[in-house]
Amino acid sequence: MRRVSPGRAGWWLLGGTLATSVGGGMQTLAAGKLLYDRTGSISAFGIVLIVEQVLTFTVPLIAGPWVDRGDPRRICTAIELIRGTALMAIGAVMLTGPSPLGWIMAMSLCIKAGQPFYRGAMFSLAPTAVPGAALGSFNAYSSTAQQGGALLGGAIAGVIIQCWSASGCFLVTGLGFLMSGLAITAARMPRPEREHKAGSGWGPVIALLRTERGFARHLFLATADNIAVVLFNLLLFAVVARDFGSSAYWLSAMDCAFAVGAICVAPAVGPVGARLGAAGAVRIGLAGQVLCFAAMAAGLGGPADVGLALLRGACNTLSWTTVTTTLQLRAGRAVRGRIGNARNMVTAGFSAALVPVVSRLEVVAAYLLVAGAVAQHGGAPADAGENKACDATPGDEKEVTAT
Repeated sequence: MRRVSPGRAGWWLLGGTLATSVGGGMQTLAAGKLLYDRTGSISAFGIVLIVEQVLTFTVPLIAGPWVDRGDPRRICTAIELIRGTALMAIGAVMLTGPSPLGWIMAMSLCIKAGQPFYRGAMFSLAPTAVPGAALGSFNAYSSTAQQGGALLGGAIAGVIIQCWSASGCFLVTGLGFLMSGLAITAARMPRPEREHKAGSGWGPVIALLRTERGFARHLFLATADNIAVVLFNLLLFAVVARDFGSSAYWLSAMDCAFAVGAICVAPAVGPVGARLGAAGAVRIGLAGQVLCFAAMAAGLGGPADVGLALLRGACNTLSWTTVTTTLQLRAGRAVRGRIGNARNMVTAGFSAALVPVVSRLEVVAAYLLVAGAVAQHGGAPADAGENKACDATPGDEKEVTAT
């Protein structure tokens, strides 16, 4: 079946996603390097990570209603321009002398604080910029841009740190965020129709979860793939240590294999969803991940582990794209920003609960636990299939404005 193009506005948004993913990948590596060089330990970076998790649970409570009250496109643009300008300014100051520890930490937290606004706004903006059947293709390519951008950002940061300095990374990182903001500005799209505003807090979302049949299950299902990625990354080190003697080469190979699998399957997501339906695509994606987790627990070793990581990336993108698209179409414009941030908060909550448990288990038991958790979490994808996102037309969008 012929693939559907996201359109000019969609391609501009994808360019912005790629640019911000490159910037995010560079910033994480550069901040960690500077903090380690400044303190001689990983404790400072650990403090940043802990505070970032606190922001993950608190900032979305403000960001969701803010996005729904405002213009998502302007919010995305403003966040990117502010982050880019701040990073370039801090990078320029750092190049002139020693890097103040407080500035490095404050800059990292500022970047993290802006993410809920950006992600919530992009979740709300995508169905307006890319209506109908093209939305599934857009989300698939967006996953590709995120994966590819993070890999490219890490590679660029390594070269800049080696040839120049970690402080210089912030200049280039800031440029990436600025380019993202300009790309979003260039995305011309129709102004969405005005509709009843569903309150200013989280009450409408709670009411929606209580009254809309299957919506709560749909929201929880939308977190399964993100949680699987977090746990895969956590267990990756243990698998490499067990099967490859902690080889950095094989660690990189497996990490890249996951990203390559996600990138390669993106063009096929739309046709597969159109042929099998949303529920069928989700079932295949989740079942494939469960089988990959179980096979990794068996300890096949060698190239088989790399192949499983490749397949996991492909299955993850298939189910993630389908569930994300159906959730965007199912949520009305008036609550879409809050729904996007609610999904991120649920993901963070489940991850925070599972990571300590998984990290204390032996690798085989941990992988089997993750496989069971993913299977249980995605055990009833039929709710996601009620809205045929992959076959949707603009008139198929279900508007929900709970009061």
